[in-house]
Amino acid sequence: MPRFAVFLLVTLMILVGPAGSAGYEVDADNMRAIEDTMKSLDSHVALKEAKSAAQEAKELVGAFEQVQAYYVGKGDAADGIEMARKTHALARQILQSVEAGDFEAASGSVTQLVRSCKACHDVYK
Repeated sequence: MPRFAVFLLVTLMILVGPAGSAGYEVDADNMRAIEDTMKSLDSHVALKEAKSAAQEAKELVGAFEQVQAYYVGKGDAADGIEMARKTHALARQILQSVEAGDFEAASGSVTQLVRSCKACHDVYK
């Protein structure tokens, strides 16, 4: 790769990289939005509405990626990192189950996700 291209790539990573996670805060507004999405997801899974459930599961996968990055960035929140990893994995499981048409498995994972969120909120208020 030419030096100029490498220089541009590194410069772009320096300028954009920190902005991706720095702008996200784990705050009441973001948590309410996640909670609303989870409630809607639960309903769509129960009604076996695959398209809506898949979209909401994708939203949660992205949201929990941001929550995880937030706690990693804090540097002193090992519990938060582990809880965010768990919720992120559960959101991915839900998405996979919905895409496979296994709404029973998706429903069980939604229940686990709700419990996981509550456990995190008990520690981080």
